Amino acid sequence: MNRTRTATIAASVAWVLAATWLQLMRGPGLRAYDVVWAEDGGVFLNQAMRHSLWHNLVTPHAGYLQVIAKLIAQPAAALPLAWAATALAAGAALVVALISLLVWFHSGRVLRSPWARVLVTVVVPLLPQAGFEVNAAVNDLHWYLAYAAFWVLLAPPRSVAGQVGSAAVVAVAALSDPLTALVLPAAIVGIVRSPRRLLACVTPAVMLVALAVQGWVHLTRAAGYRASETVLGELPSIYGLRVLLSALTGDRLLGPLYQWAGLELVAVVGTVAALVAGLLLWRADRVARQVAAVGLVCSVAYLVVPVGLRGTGGFLERAEFSLNGSRYTIVPLLLLWVAVAALLDRLRPRTVVGGAVAVFLGVQVLSDWAAPSVRTGGPSWRASVAEARAACAAPIRPPQPVPLVAEENGRYAVPIVPGPDDVTIVVAPVPPPGEPLLFAVVAPCAEVRG
Repeated sequence: MNRTRTATIAASVAWVLAATWLQLMRGPGLRAYDVVWAEDGGVFLNQAMRHSLWHNLVTPHAGYLQVIAKLIAQPAAALPLAWAATALAAGAALVVALISLLVWFHSGRVLRSPWARVLVTVVVPLLPQAGFEVNAAVNDLHWYLAYAAFWVLLAPPRSVAGQVGSAAVVAVAALSDPLTALVLPAAIVGIVRSPRRLLACVTPAVMLVALAVQGWVHLTRAAGYRASETVLGELPSIYGLRVLLSALTGDRLLGPLYQWAGLELVAVVGTVAALVAGLLLWRADRVARQVAAVGLVCSVAYLVVPVGLRGTGGFLERAEFSLNGSRYTIVPLLLLWVAVAALLDRLRPRTVVGGAVAVFLGVQVLSDWAAPSVRTGGPSWRASVAEARAACAAPIRPPQPVPLVAEENGRYAVPIVPGPDDVTIVVAPVPPPGEPLLFAVVAPCAEVRG
């Protein structure tokens, strides 16, 4: 093994470890490794504790298969229950770090400047807007897998072995979320640019097969989900506010600015962004134009379609602005940064351009790093398990609450009713007083004591 390859492997391992650690340490209050996120515990850990991996892999949640979440939750359930929070969060953070490494290697086929490749790589684990509800959460890994699928489709490998690896990535991505289909336009650019076009068709073909499986599951077993009505006219404003403006300000400043200036500011930012993008597209070379265009198209689609299916309610509230729904902005923001990197990639002097982008994004990361998140207030998993252990040891155990969203039964999620030797462990976010309990882990006292 030559020195270059050894150095590459060492740098890759160091980056993956650092990126994983940074995600686990993000935010104020309790860390991600001591707080189990809602669906991570209430759905996936509960299922992993009760069923086989195969059963869970083919069991839909929220209308679709979520293979990546099941693959992480199943081994976590085999560990002592007190380790569950760390296992789930570390597993999620590690997957995101590995995706960022994949982006680094694939981006080298379309981006020339090292700073541009660093940008589209580092933004994966360090995206400022990921801190509120997505960071180190198993349930939200499908968003990052869509970004990984975008890159392997955009810059397809030229070897058979590389295509096999890329096919595995898109298969897991598509089997974790049918919305991954929204990055398929990247395959057009990838196939057109590839010197081995027939080989480059393998990965998109595998992805289509996986999407067909998701379609079959949705039609035969899944129940629909809609949080509110969809007002189509609000979708451009939502993209302008939660993606364009947020990309400029970060999440910590987004609320105060929006409450101060309203949609007028969003309209100004959107107009300026469109003019600047048009100018840069006109000056860009063919490759940069293709990459930026497909990045922007997929970015818009990945906001409009998911939010359109979910409902637009709550996103444009001004007086009571909230970052709820941040998960819907993750892929649009990541793809927007791809477009920015492509359009600025060949501008000179590259050192100045790269340094300016690094400072701009770095300030956002530092500003949002300690911003409160849904996990900030816990509950602490270690403390909750200790309380559950004490409850199991008590001669008379108080009645245990029943989580309303916990287990799969045919088309619907139904509660797990605690048995006489079960204890309920509430996970984040804790519902307000008087509200029903949605997510919790129902565990046998034998597991808790162990």
